[in-house]
Amino acid sequence: MTVYMQPIIVHISNDFPDIASPDKTKAIQHLVDGVGGVRHIVYSLNRINGWKGIRSIPFGADRLCICYKALPKGFFWTSRLNEVADYIIDDLGHKGIIPDAIHGHKFTVEGLIAQKISRHFQKPFMLSIQGDTDTKILKMKPQLRKKFQSIADEAALIFPFSLWPIPVFEKHLILDHSKISVLPVVPGIDTISACPVIEKPRFLTVFHLDSWKRKNIHALLKALKIIQKTTPDICLDIYGGGSARSSKLIQRMINDACLENSVTLMGTIRNGSLPEIMKSYVGFLLPSKRETYGLVFVESLLSGLPILFPKGQSIDGFLPAEKIGYACNPFDIKDIAKGIRHLLIYQNELKSNIADLQSSEALTPLRKDHILMSYSKGLHKVLTDS
Repeated sequence: MTVYMQPIIVHISNDFPDIASPDKTKAIQHLVDGVGGVRHIVYSLNRINGWKGIRSIPFGADRLCICYKALPKGFFWTSRLNEVADYIIDDLGHKGIIPDAIHGHKFTVEGLIAQKISRHFQKPFMLSIQGDTDTKILKMKPQLRKKFQSIADEAALIFPFSLWPIPVFEKHLILDHSKISVLPVVPGIDTISACPVIEKPRFLTVFHLDSWKRKNIHALLKALKIIQKTTPDICLDIYGGGSARSSKLIQRMINDACLENSVTLMGTIRNGSLPEIMKSYVGFLLPSKRETYGLVFVESLLSGLPILFPKGQSIDGFLPAEKIGYACNPFDIKDIAKGIRHLLIYQNELKSNIADLQSSEALTPLRKDHILMSYSKGLHKVLTDS
């Protein structure tokens, strides 16, 4: 029989790769796997359209995949999440596990579950704020503001992925800033390197092709068309996997814009090869309509590459925009074009600025070791204060 003496942290996440959805982002997994000295128990959630029902299957030691049925568009949403919380409480009880703390990895979703588990065991809970989903639900569910306020009040610690969601939250809730600790996403690629100046006006973007609407590819193509008038040899390489349907739709948009000789779908990037690929480009372009964090922006900067990113979202606020690229209005095609032109004109200066930021350790807060250390400190504070 295995005897565990380490503190037990129960993680509740809709974004943890599991047996039902192995292709989920590994951001939460990297965080959980990176912190030792703790027993991490993960409940990975998957919502399935339906009226009622919960099933689960283990997918590793202390890993349980939960598939729960719920109606789309949030109908009877809180009651279903309450039932998921009860399911987790029963599972922990059946296993004889009493958690020392609970971490709900999304404020407005997993936070509802974490609060109920916390109240049941009389143990502290922590929350993450994922800007895109959490700010959207906070705005769309005014009837739950009182509940969300109680969650904010009772949480021992709150970890926003980035800076920009905090003022958005504070339009609707009162937050205790002493409990807020910004915790960026752990990068999958963490090596620092310089990027040479490229003569040809070549750009790249990287995203999952099925997210093409949110990533604003249509506006990016229109902006490229504007730049093409003065820079006819400009080109864009699009990297990323996705469904055949999404690939065909994007190719059709490229053809319709008469950019088939300038824009190329490159397919999936081989693991670990992104930094080397980035050295062949002027800059990275991704004017997303909604972007919680955008890990690829950080990976671009670690590789020395200037970025075009959405203003007021993503990593905006971590570093001076004028030093790293251009923060654009993603809903203004002319501003996206202005940003692309800015990266072209000031490529040399921007790449030099990023190299300076790398050597000055200004990027340290966005790197793996620092993020994991910050999370470990947060866990220690919650466990010792409880």
